Amino acid sequence: MLLITDETTLRKYLPNAFTSVEGEESLYAKLTPWLAMAELWLQQKILGTPTLTAIAAEEDSVANNLSRKIVVDTAFRSAIPSLDLVLTPNGFGIVSNQNVVPASRERIERLIKELDDSRDNDLEALLAILPEREDWHDSAPRRFWGATLFPNIEVCREVEQSKDDVRSRYDHYFRLRSRIISIEEQMAEEFLSHELLGHLRHLLSTAPMQLSSAENRVIKQVRNEIVSVLNGFPPCRPHLVSIVNFIRNSPDEFPLWHSSSTAMLFTPPIFENKKQSSGFWF
Repeated sequence: MLLITDETTLRKYLPNAFTSVEGEESLYAKLTPWLAMAELWLQQKILGTPTLTAIAAEEDSVANNLSRKIVVDTAFRSAIPSLDLVLTPNGFGIVSNQNVVPASRERIERLIKELDDSRDNDLEALLAILPEREDWHDSAPRRFWGATLFPNIEVCREVEQSKDDVRSRYDHYFRLRSRIISIEEQMAEEFLSHELLGHLRHLLSTAPMQLSSAENRVIKQVRNEIVSVLNGFPPCRPHLVSIVNFIRNSPDEFPLWHSSSTAMLFTPPIFENKKQSSGFWF
């Protein structure tokens, strides 16, 4: 492991845990399997190997602190169901003594929800700064997150969940992602063009600061339309047409769109009268 390597580092990101007494297995030792799995998840799904290695060496940087906290929250959340159980010859038992009373099921569920929220808040912040890192640009996670105009789980704050849906924002994002991509591709086919969509997606995940004000305006309007559809409303064609009209009137800002086959859908050929034609209009 690279991020959480000892008890001291672990406890920095895990408050309200009792200090281990002499002869007792340390909290770090107890959580090591879950910490290793959490770091592997962060590497495979979010950072990629080069970025993880670089961030681990950046002591106390924003990215380092966020990554460590994400690993600890993920590991602790995964370990909770096992931490208060022991296996005896007669089956599982609850850890307890005269001084510490086991937490209720409701408190455990609330703790798990709080860990999910904490992890997702830090994940949002981490994904927001990763485009600034060149070591992230060629990674598989960057290509995954850059495959849509929503390269962050923050979109889940805008899309309603049913009351009985207790999934975290991260899990909710994965449920929405395929729908988002499908909607974007359909909008590209009929309005935006695949060329412009690909350009905007790439810049959002590699160089968002290079987006022009016109590009940001289009992205905002397209996102609003997609969120509306995700929330159950039908596509608003007049809104999409207004986006296209803005693009049409800004040829210098959107050269990819103007040279695309999609642009031809909004530029019908002009009929020219010729006397030699078999028929012509006066």
